[in-house]
Amino acid sequence: MLIKKKYSICFIEVLALMVWSGIFSAYASPLDFKACVQTALSQSPETEASLARLTQAESALSKVQSSRLPQITLSVTGSQSDSAQNVFGMKLQQRQATIGNFGIAETGAFLPGGSPNADYIPDSLNKPKAHTNFNTRIELRLPIWHGGKFTHYENQAQAMIAAAKNGDEAVKQMLTFNIYQAYEAVHASRAYISVALKAKEAADSYVETAKNLVEEGVVVRSELLSAQVNQSSTKVALTKAYAEEKTALQTLKMLMNVSPDLQLEVAERLDLKLPARNESELLTMALAMNPSLDARRKVAQASGYKVEVAKADYYPSFNMMLRKDWHDESISLENGAYTIAGAMTWKLTDFGVRKNEVNMASAQALHEQAKAKSYENQIRIKVLSAWNRLQAAEQQLVSNELAIEQADEARRLVQKRYLNGISTITELLAANAQLDKAQADFVAARYQVNIQKAELLLATGYMDINRL
Repeated sequence: MLIKKKYSICFIEVLALMVWSGIFSAYASPLDFKACVQTALSQSPETEASLARLTQAESALSKVQSSRLPQITLSVTGSQSDSAQNVFGMKLQQRQATIGNFGIAETGAFLPGGSPNADYIPDSLNKPKAHTNFNTRIELRLPIWHGGKFTHYENQAQAMIAAAKNGDEAVKQMLTFNIYQAYEAVHASRAYISVALKAKEAADSYVETAKNLVEEGVVVRSELLSAQVNQSSTKVALTKAYAEEKTALQTLKMLMNVSPDLQLEVAERLDLKLPARNESELLTMALAMNPSLDARRKVAQASGYKVEVAKADYYPSFNMMLRKDWHDESISLENGAYTIAGAMTWKLTDFGVRKNEVNMASAQALHEQAKAKSYENQIRIKVLSAWNRLQAAEQQLVSNELAIEQADEARRLVQKRYLNGISTITELLAANAQLDKAQADFVAARYQVNIQKAELLLATGYMDINRL
């Protein structure tokens, strides 16, 4: 038995190793942006929470719809009593009542002349022995009219379902945006690494050149020290670039909900395209299609139906009931009797309870409407701000391209002058630093352009993996 258990444990361990090996090999090949998003959507806790909210809203609608249907209840009640009223009632329900239960057979029930004794108190009626009764009942209740409350409940639930669906879409788009931000950060950091590697390679070369020139007595030792300081700075910049890449990859893994130790490689970067290149068109799209905004509007609409639910209490309600009972001294379907009833209730006054319920619901509806309007203004600001930042970033990108071209030409001229002994290494290092800065600024500007595009896509409801 111990050997079998040991083999079972080994099998489970091998199976787990195979599964994890499959996962690692699956992510060993580069993942493009779409694959990263699909992984995140399938495993993210935010997605699970959003699905739970949608399920809750759909269940609320099903509950209301089911409330319109008849309710059937089966019950069995057993009781025993020596109460005069209960015992006589049990015997009547069991069809066992006899004239003897009224004490007619007892001595003293009749006067000597044979006429009934009206003052006689019979023990069989007033002091009966304990009696047992089992009541088996099946009952059907059907709601007929409740002031339109069920209809308003259904409208409210449908509005909440629409809100939950929009909320689910908003969660997916926000997660897609966060994945893109981390995905783009990986590529931006690698662009920084590329710039830093070139700078370090050049710095290493300058140090070697300076060493040779110092040994030959062409330049003073301070030139070598300047080159070494520059070399150290490029090493620090390269270390920072690698750290930023690691942070971006860890953030991407966290958003994808995969192990931090998983070896993840990303594919080529994705440059985004806007659905429109006009500020007013983007704003119109955002106000009409933003899922978060629409979700808030649906919540406000649902709160309006809640007011109607509260007002329904002012109207009468009417229900039907059909019941079948069986009574016996044991559980059985003997001595049956049916009851059909209709009940209308109308609360004429409650001294302001319903009025305050309506006032509370109305205040909540106004609150939700104000929240939706406030979020609409936030969307406007987001679109306008992202659009303005995008314009600035695109202009900065063009400027940085020119700056790179100018800095590269300046570095080439200074390097030529340095090799001819006309310029100092300090001037050469300064020209190199200017080129490095221009290249780094270009990387930052390109990152900002794509992130602002992503902000606009998120605001307009287009941050959907199937639309990118």
